[in-house]
Amino acid sequence: MKKKVLELIFIFCIGFFTVFAQSSLNAKTIMTVVAPKSPAAIPILKMVESNCMGKNIEIDLQFYSTMEAMVTLASGKNYAVLIVPTHTAVNLYNKGIDVKLLNVFNWGGTYLSTTDPDCFDWEDLEGKELYVPARGSIPDILTQYFLSQNGLEIGKNIEVVYSSHIEIAQLIALGRIKYAIDAQPYVSLNLKKVKDYRVISEFSRDWELTQGEKYSMPGNCSVANSTYLSKNKDIVLNFDEKLSGAIEWVIENPEEAGKLANAYLNANAELIADAMPGFCFEYESAADVKNDVERYCSVLYELKPESIGNKMPDNDFFYIPE
Repeated sequence: MKKKVLELIFIFCIGFFTVFAQSSLNAKTIMTVVAPKSPAAIPILKMVESNCMGKNIEIDLQFYSTMEAMVTLASGKNYAVLIVPTHTAVNLYNKGIDVKLLNVFNWGGTYLSTTDPDCFDWEDLEGKELYVPARGSIPDILTQYFLSQNGLEIGKNIEVVYSSHIEIAQLIALGRIKYAIDAQPYVSLNLKKVKDYRVISEFSRDWELTQGEKYSMPGNCSVANSTYLSKNKDIVLNFDEKLSGAIEWVIENPEEAGKLANAYLNANAELIADAMPGFCFEYESAADVKNDVERYCSVLYELKPESIGNKMPDNDFFYIPE
């Protein structure tokens, strides 16, 4: 009798641990990724759609529409990876939010545009009125920088009017303004619909002209929550690798990428597909972009220190696996 009881207990234990092991194997790890509700999120959407992290890791993609919402999410630390502009990542880091730069995956994407057939470069803006989005923003800061590099001074030989991307697009379409700082996908929309509209300079080109060809101007980047990274290094490195592949897919499949943007971002699929080259997607690891980021931050520090948190990022900001 005693032997039978022991056998039953043994069988029960085996069954229990088998079920426990199977449930553990089937358990999913939820990886929260926070991204802007903008085309910068398209590669992440591809990762979600393709379930590229594997059957046991699920990406929970959370969108933010304002910088205030992003800061709230970043401060809460309930995330694995955050997608933000590079200067914003540095600003967060310098304000004590413990993040590590994983990569930069798009570059430039801001343009000087006009409908004036006699305007060909920055110098031709002398005496003109230039519309610029968002006073104090990075496009504004860099616009002032490129104007000064071309001998133009606001209030002296050029006037600047601040507006929004949407209003600027409307004013261009109505023929009320001729000179504007523009971004995608508005550039592609204007190229299709506005007579004589053209791009005369791209900020990444201007950056190379002022800094030298070996320096590129960082756009959006991925940063990891340091606490999450310390506990889940393999997951974060897997994400980083898969993001690189997703970006290649987006570049090679603009129409399909446009459909993703339509489904999740309520964006015009055809317009996003047309604008895809202008988003300047290209994955580069933190190790490969360190010099670019440091040069970018040094210029921003001189122009507007608070844009990067009033100091340069130190080496700990860059996540470079050994």
